[in-house]
Amino acid sequence: MNDIVYDTLLGAAIKAPSGHNSQPWLFSLSADGSGILVQPDYSRRLPVLDPHDRELYISIGCAVENMCVAATGMGLSGVVRMARDGGVLVSFNVNGDVAPSELIAAIERRHTNRNEYDGTEIPQQVADLLVACDATLYARGSAQFCAVRDSIVEADNVIYGDSRSRGELKGWIRHNRKETESMMDGLGYDVLGIPGGVPVWVSRMATSMALKAQVQSRSDVRKFMSSPVVAAFAAPDDVEGWVQCGRRLQHFLLTAAMHGVACAFMCQPCEVDGIAASLTSQLGLPGRVQVLLRIGHAAPPPAYSRRRPLASFKK
Repeated sequence: MNDIVYDTLLGAAIKAPSGHNSQPWLFSLSADGSGILVQPDYSRRLPVLDPHDRELYISIGCAVENMCVAATGMGLSGVVRMARDGGVLVSFNVNGDVAPSELIAAIERRHTNRNEYDGTEIPQQVADLLVACDATLYARGSAQFCAVRDSIVEADNVIYGDSRSRGELKGWIRHNRKETESMMDGLGYDVLGIPGGVPVWVSRMATSMALKAQVQSRSDVRKFMSSPVVAAFAAPDDVEGWVQCGRRLQHFLLTAAMHGVACAFMCQPCEVDGIAASLTSQLGLPGRVQVLLRIGHAAPPPAYSRRRPLASFKK
């Protein structure tokens, strides 16, 4: 694999989503030079909200799926398997039968949209394509939709009522333009709607006031109820299950982006084990609920999350 192909595939991989935009990936060439080994960057894990690295491995699955989609544009097919050290090895083979995926253009287009949505329905033909990504969709007003809403409130009370969780989140917030552009990770001031010119101490004070259970759950419910549909992803609760879930999730996100459907993560119930178990049972899902997304239509977000320079991901 030459440097151009390697960098093209890595450039696609790092556009995947990750918890708090932590970007917890490391990449290296395989021993024979024909594949890419994706390994977790444990220095960027979230030990409070993600103590088992569940979301970290889902993020790795998302990055792997982006690579496999991008590879089709170069006539390559990717074969994915788990590596012995907990990483994921993607072998790429020249395949004359591979056509460029229609999802390639969506890799750049896909972004989390945290705005309130306009409530308009998802066209049935688009919903069918999203269901084909092995997601389960629940319409607003259904018992399952209401169960997810209630679990979000319950999880917000747990997460934002815990000083350790709040502290971890604060550590990934970039409070002004200087912080955002120097770090190139985390949740930028403009992504969160914080004015760029305010002093950091003012932004930190405002953030502390906003990160309270009642304030956060009120905002989350308002945004959730503006969405016509919630999508749930379930999978076995182990490393391979998380990686495969991430691949399905990313395929869903790319498909949604291609059809102008906005997506935002509402994964708080997935981050509290007891609430996740209860919600999985209420929804009748196999395995464990791993990811929740609200989907719909909305104005573009005010800004997009940054990515660090490509060299910083190479091992």
